[in-house]
Amino acid sequence: MIVLDSCVWIHAFLGTDEKCILLIKKVLSGDLKPVVSPYIAIEVVNNVLREANNEKHDLDQLQTAIWSIFREPFVKTTFTPIDFEMMVLEEVRNRPEYCVLATALGIEPKDAPIVVLAYQYAIPLATVDERSLLSIKEKVNQLIGIEIISADEALSIY
Repeated sequence: MIVLDSCVWIHAFLGTDEKCILLIKKVLSGDLKPVVSPYIAIEVVNNVLREANNEKHDLDQLQTAIWSIFREPFVKTTFTPIDFEMMVLEEVRNRPEYCVLATALGIEPKDAPIVVLAYQYAIPLATVDERSLLSIKEKVNQLIGIEIISADEALSIY
């Protein structure tokens, strides 16, 4: 199992990063089993639909694709439809425990719930976020034992 950062899903659905697309193809083939939280799901849906709307893509088709993949047997979702509907990103990001964790690790508060998900399952976190998560991966690994890997590393491992 692995946590795919929201940016991996977003780039794959928008078709803007070939490595991200390849990772999602590995999910669909059953070679990669990602864990998806309601936080990741809402972040992906919101960002993909916003960007797709700007580019005049078919929003219904994209939303169907997102939920089809999230419902694949190889994807472990940690939420129900009610959890998803009740998710408010800013409320989650502003929780004191996530703010403290973000400060302690030197990460952005938006990344704290994703890092916690990887910690809860003791699995790697794959990302393409070079300016934030990948730049401090050694520090995060030392402090809480979470391995943060690039999309290239994930593709070579899985």
